Amino acid sequence: MDEFNKKPKFLTYQADKMENYLYEYVVSYNGKTSKYINNYFGWDDINSGNLKNKYSGKAFRPSICILVCTSLSGTLDMALPPSISVELVHNFSLIHDDIEDNDKVRRHKPTLWTIWGIPKAIITGNSILVLGNKILNEMLKNGSSKNDLFNSQRILTESYLKMMEGQFLDISFENEKNISQDKYLKMISLKTGALIECSVMLGAIAANKNLNNEVYKLISEFGRDIGLLFQISDDLLGVWGTDKTGKPVGADIKRKKKSLPIILTLNSQDNSASKKVNNILLKESLNQNDVDNVMDVMSSLKIKEKCEDISKKYQSNLEEIISKLPIEKEQRIVFNEISEFLITREN
Repeated sequence: MDEFNKKPKFLTYQADKMENYLYEYVVSYNGKTSKYINNYFGWDDINSGNLKNKYSGKAFRPSICILVCTSLSGTLDMALPPSISVELVHNFSLIHDDIEDNDKVRRHKPTLWTIWGIPKAIITGNSILVLGNKILNEMLKNGSSKNDLFNSQRILTESYLKMMEGQFLDISFENEKNISQDKYLKMISLKTGALIECSVMLGAIAANKNLNNEVYKLISEFGRDIGLLFQISDDLLGVWGTDKTGKPVGADIKRKKKSLPIILTLNSQDNSASKKVNNILLKESLNQNDVDNVMDVMSSLKIKEKCEDISKKYQSNLEEIISKLPIEKEQRIVFNEISEFLITREN
């Protein structure tokens, strides 16, 4: 659907104000790591071509934080501090992930560690994490109580601890032979899902609307399933990408990444097919012929269709959750656009 290959409404609503708030906050920090932080975001003299100081990230997490807050009668001003907080924590994780995965390109630019070295990149990432923590204090200026701030800080710190645990599991999977689908889903619920769940929870708290525990539980489940759907979509793009993804077809196979398509293939009841793929993945490095052979096996086992079926299950769960949320009908339409966007997105 063309409208989802562009940006859907929830990603464009007040996006300019969110990006300006992020920019003003980040560049206002004047510390020893400012130079590297601004370089990472593309807001320095080295990136002078970025004259409008545009943010190159997808801004998915702050967008859903803002959506939840404003749908629950909160204001944009209420939503901005927690939305930016989560996005900064996300960027901290990306800097560290690039080092751990030895990735040399991020958002069509050289990764921070390839420019400044690993020690400075680690410290820069840590500084961005602290900035993410600090910005939450601005919630007090927008009607949040000290108790709301405390709960928001607790949820944020718990979520990025879970995110780190998920990243640890992901790295450990590289040396594990047998990874079940349930174990994989648990890993991505931590690595990807925890911070997305945090985004919607902070948006709900910022709305300052005395929600009961049942509503908070629904919002938490909504965020959790969005997180799972987000990562499964990434996994599909990592194997069956398009030109718009910035990744060649089969990119995650060549990296021998234990994503959902690989795990479903290795766990297939077709022993000869799973053994063939396993033997290919045991090689020290893979060439294009190896990638093609793995993709042929996946095609014969209908792995892409199986991944899509799992995605549709989470989409169905999300529709049921959304139907129970205390939001207006027009907002339900926007909420349902999120899962549709994730299933159909191309980057």
